[in-house]
Amino acid sequence: MEWDGKVGAPTLQCLASGRPLAPGERFFSALRASQALFVREDFAEVAWTSVDKTPYVSWWRRTVPVDSGRRQTLKLDAEVLCQLFTDLKDSTSRSSQCFCYVVALCLVRIRALRLRDIEHRDGQPYLLLEDRRAECVHRLRDPRMNPDEEDQVRRNLMQVITIDGSGASPAPGGAPPDEIIAEAPE
Repeated sequence: MEWDGKVGAPTLQCLASGRPLAPGERFFSALRASQALFVREDFAEVAWTSVDKTPYVSWWRRTVPVDSGRRQTLKLDAEVLCQLFTDLKDSTSRSSQCFCYVVALCLVRIRALRLRDIEHRDGQPYLLLEDRRAECVHRLRDPRMNPDEEDQVRRNLMQVITIDGSGASPAPGGAPPDEIIAEAPE
């Protein structure tokens, strides 16, 4: 499947009103599947209350970054990643499965999930992931992504992680971050 250019970058513009979101303003980002692809849509906090949430697979609250001129560090937000994993783990969509697999690996990295084992069934590898909060074990199939899918998932993930804890996503096409760190859930 060709992924290039099929996921829109964050606009920092309210989809409901069309107005740009101001630095420091709280807003909601929502992720929906459209023809087996992810589309991110941003909404001002005041507009979010009237938005029909039915078409969205996940959403989270963010803050528009205020340019401080300091070094950029990307942070993996455990709460956002846990919500994405919960929303996508049972999906049958190929793109959702690929994205969920990478989100799960990020959750293992920040110790929100624990990799218990890798089992093989019918020639397919499955991760056994322990979720101590929910007191359960998830079985997640490795989707065996091709390089194009890996690149698309990376770009999708860059849309939901934060810069310096500000709640803002990296600018599309902008300079890469200086560092990526993981924060464990509290």
